[in-house]
Amino acid sequence: MLIDEKDIELLKRGEPPINSDILKTITIGRELWLDFFKEYYLNNFIYQGGSKVKVVVGSEGTGKTQLLRCIEQEARDQGYATVFFSLRDFYFKLNDLTSLYIMIVSQIDLEELVRGLCRKTASMLGYDSNHYDGSERLLPIMVEDGMTKVTAEKEIRNTASQVFKDADFGSSFSAFAYTVVKERMIKGRDGTLTTALRWLSGEKLERQERQTTYLFEKLQKSNARYWLNSLIRLLKYAGWSGLLVLIDDVDIITRRSPETARYYYTPNAIKDVCEIIRQLIDDTELLESFVMILSGRYPMLEDEKRGFKSYEALWMRLQSGLVTVNRFNRFADIVNMDDFVKALDDQLETKLTSKMNELFTSAGYERKYLEVLPDTSTMSKLRAVVMENAMFMKKKEGY
Repeated sequence: MLIDEKDIELLKRGEPPINSDILKTITIGRELWLDFFKEYYLNNFIYQGGSKVKVVVGSEGTGKTQLLRCIEQEARDQGYATVFFSLRDFYFKLNDLTSLYIMIVSQIDLEELVRGLCRKTASMLGYDSNHYDGSERLLPIMVEDGMTKVTAEKEIRNTASQVFKDADFGSSFSAFAYTVVKERMIKGRDGTLTTALRWLSGEKLERQERQTTYLFEKLQKSNARYWLNSLIRLLKYAGWSGLLVLIDDVDIITRRSPETARYYYTPNAIKDVCEIIRQLIDDTELLESFVMILSGRYPMLEDEKRGFKSYEALWMRLQSGLVTVNRFNRFADIVNMDDFVKALDDQLETKLTSKMNELFTSAGYERKYLEVLPDTSTMSKLRAVVMENAMFMKKKEGY
């Protein structure tokens, strides 16, 4: 396995690598939670139409971000659309559901969405994915198979209309699906199709654009939840198993800016954040095949003025899945990473060192003793082991 220098530098800082294969190789303790989450939620409950909000909490360096990245990769492997972002990227705030929707769509592969909708329509016309992948026009293929151009166009329009007419994501999203399929399969041009994708992304269309596409509805605060619900169902129509949204560093809601000493989130903004999460938890009957996982340090939960505890309606809902025990509880809605690391106990250093040695050896590295290493005494055990093992590795001569 090749290891990129960027991944090596990340490991030397005790951070999760970008490469998914490296991430899988060095991940330990899967049997404690990750395998359970994959089997119970991704393969069953969520896949069959359920929805869930989970919270991952822990001290610095306990593997929260790595766990989220592992979940992201597992979900992709199971056919889910995945979205990952950190609230430390200050261009986005979680207190506005319209902004959350726009952020989610910005990370969806919209070309694959169009292809998936086209493949679904083509299957009703008798063309499976081996004969048509949705990336080009279907019209010439139908003409080559013996239809006239006029008849083929009519068949595509009628079939697309029928496929999305009774879809359960509302008239606006049905109009979107019909428009992009018709444009791709018949014309193959990007004009109207691009306009429709801008609409899906939350952009406001000009009057003429709305009349051309029949996309008159606008994304706004009052309908953002409905748009999110419709988006998830649209993704499933296009062939995805569901939608997984991972949000890291949520504890930023309790923090101050080091430059201005002001809180990043006002008290009202924090209430809005908590209310959005509360709504998503309660939307189980509307949201299908949806998972949101929020991750952060303890103040995210425990700060009584700015954390989730400050908003009783949300705090009570998070407690519903939490059972107080003296060990890591994989069934809890609040996943405690400090308890997770404790559950690994002495296995952590041994197993992680073994996996990292295996990884680096296969990539042409060897272990070299270093006189000077950074002080890791104040760091978590997990981060310290990752850093030290990465720093000991040097490339063999000839590689």
